[in-house]
Amino acid sequence: MTDEKLPIAILAAAGFAEVTFTDTQKTLIAKGHAMKVISPDGGLVQGWHADAWGHHFMADESIGDSLAADYCGLILPDGRNSAHTLAENPHTKRLIAAFLDAEQPVLVIGEAISLLVSSDLAAGRRLAGGAELGEELSRAGAHWVPDEDVVIEGSLITATSAATGAGLIGTFLEALTESSVPQAA
Repeated sequence: MTDEKLPIAILAAAGFAEVTFTDTQKTLIAKGHAMKVISPDGGLVQGWHADAWGHHFMADESIGDSLAADYCGLILPDGRNSAHTLAENPHTKRLIAAFLDAEQPVLVIGEAISLLVSSDLAAGRRLAGGAELGEELSRAGAHWVPDEDVVIEGSLITATSAATGAGLIGTFLEALTESSVPQAA
């Protein structure tokens, strides 16, 4: 990318937690950060709100066309359906691994933490996660930290579903400030 400043990538598939997603967008906009939504196919992606399908949101790019080098950080919002769909896409592992290999900030929330397992990126890492993920994380060789809602290990930030909100996004933005990747303002 030729711009001096790069946007933040938000990777989501149908069934992402709509409230987490919209709160993240609102916080990033309020803090003056540009973002792009990446989905498996581009186009529209539908959220999950409470116990039913929610609104449709426009994705800016398909995951197959996405490169970590085009972004300053990655956010994976909560949502069981989204995590399952993304786990089946071979580009998910490639994209998450590229961000982590480049030591770019990555925020993974709630059920999306399972993507670190399906992408073979959990082993040896300290990871937050709700009780529903504890056994899966342990089997994958991760050090599950059940008593912390947010765990920071290098450029990777994992958070339980309970930790969502402006404070969590603030932690991610601090990691962006500390990284050497240019950010869009």
